Amino acid sequence: MGVQIPSLTPFFMKNTLSLLKRALRRTRDNFSFLQEQTFSWEEAEEALLLADFGPQFTQSLLDSLRKERGSDALGLKAALKLKIKEIASDLLPPDLSPPKTILVVGVNGSGKTTTCGKLGLFLKERGTVLLVAADTFRAAAREQLQKLAMAAGVDFFSPETHSDPAAVAFEASRQPYDYIIIDTAGRLHTKENLMREAVKIKKAVGKASGREPLVLLVLDGTIGQNSLLQAREFSKAMKVDALIITKLDGTAKGGAVFPIMKTLRIPVLFVGTGEGLQDLVPFEISSFVEAIFG
Repeated sequence: MGVQIPSLTPFFMKNTLSLLKRALRRTRDNFSFLQEQTFSWEEAEEALLLADFGPQFTQSLLDSLRKERGSDALGLKAALKLKIKEIASDLLPPDLSPPKTILVVGVNGSGKTTTCGKLGLFLKERGTVLLVAADTFRAAAREQLQKLAMAAGVDFFSPETHSDPAAVAFEASRQPYDYIIIDTAGRLHTKENLMREAVKIKKAVGKASGREPLVLLVLDGTIGQNSLLQAREFSKAMKVDALIITKLDGTAKGGAVFPIMKTLRIPVLFVGTGEGLQDLVPFEISSFVEAIFG
């Protein structure tokens, strides 16, 4: 198996936890009254629902704990944290060893293009990087990605001769880079023709490079349970290898990550903790849970 995301050293774990605690402070507020060792099952349910863990996930989680503990609420907070961590214990992040062609998909407004810039900066330390503007319909998207490439210190690709996104992706995938990150147009998950276009781009990448691209779905962390619907529809159209959750710094709905992982069995690869290019951290479930519960 190839190289995974670099292992988290104790220092990086601490730094990641600090960043996540800052980003998830509004989500954590939902659990602020659960500081005591003993609190009721009703309080636990209320806190989970307010943090947008979702009714089905919350019910399943609490039912499982009740079977193990009966009516005993002593130490329930610690038990909740442990049970949630188990959800993604077997979901391994995809291989990020080069060469790698990465197809970034998502709906309009999810932070997709900005995330491409953040990915470029993150992967720059591991090899040569090319950012590709395959959103040929919006000049503003190409300009934004070009600025992000300059800020991250990586190369940019957007040929004037192609108006077809699949053609752009095909040509870019033949370039000699360790990491080729393709930004696609935002598409509504309910529009079948747009989803078919995304599949066409993926096939073009595979044909040009001779390998399947890594498909990363960007989800807006502020939309809560709606992100599960988006992830499900994208997964129906194509195999999604991993998720990137953005905009966690402004939401009280960080718990929505867990129903997605449990229901669709898709790992989270990164989370966005702010607007800066450096505000992208590898997802590590223990740190994420600790940041939510405190």
